[in-house]
Parts: sequence; structure tokens; C-alpha cells
Amino acid sequence: MSVSATPASAHWNGTGQLIARIGVYPYNYNDTWQKPMNKALANWNATSSPADLYKNRNSGSTITVKSYRNTWYGHYTRCGDSCFYIKLNSRTINRDASNFSNYVTGVLVHEFGHALNLAHNSTTSIMNSSRNRDTMTKPQAHDVSDVNAYY
Repeated sequence: MSVSATPASAHWNGTGQLIARIGVYPYNYNDTWQKPMNKALANWNATSSPADLYKNRNSGSTITVKSYRNTWYGHYTRCGDSCFYIKLNSRTINRDASNFSNYVTGVLVHEFGHALNLAHNSTTSIMNSSRNRDTMTKPQAHDVSDVNAYY
């Protein structure tokens, strides 16, 4: 019997989806939001991980862009084994972004990381809460490694 050990450097939260193939209900926003949001899906799908994020009309998973009073940029909530809700806070993103498109992409890539069971960390990672959101728009090597180790 083989027992798989958790790598010491892994940063998992265990609140993500059971599998890395994740459907999300198609979102429809103006191009200012739609293009960077689509890029976030593509950025995870381009990694050497099992992440497969795709739009599916039968999915209960949703992404909502709205002005929230909260201070966060994005928020992930698990609603089941294959369901999540992601909220993007237009108020804080519009206020703080120097490069709007990159900011939106990076925030959504980060939230997808939570859906893939990744936790916040302090390494060079899309999951680092102190990362530069105007420039980091793709999962980093550490993120891909953690997803590969989890799934």
C-alpha cells in the first residue's frame, strides 16, 4: 500500500472542488470585464496542471461582478462538490487598478486558485495576497505544482 505524503511546501485550503475540471455558468459582461475574465480561464487552462475551466450552461458555479461594500477584490465560496460562487468587487478593482485588464485577470486567476483548493501563501504565487495585481496574471510555478500535487 502506497501512502502519498503532502509536500511540505504545499498550500492547500481543502475548500475547493473535488476535481480540477470545473464548469462555470457563462457570464456576460461588457468587453472591459469579459475579455480579462476569459483570459483568466485561459491562463489556468494553459498550465501543465489538470485545471480545465470551461463555460457550461448546466453549471451551478457563477461569477458575479458587482460593487460590494467589502474591502476585498474577489471572493470565492464553495457551494458543493462541483459548485462555487466567485464575486469580483468592481468598486475596489476600479479604485486600485493601474492596469485594469491585468488586475481583473489576476484577481480571477487567484479566485480560481481557491476553486482548485489553493490557499493563500507568501511565496511567488498568484495566491500571495501581497502580489502585484497589475502585473501577475498567471498561475506561477508554485501554484501549478500545488494543483498537480493535489489532484
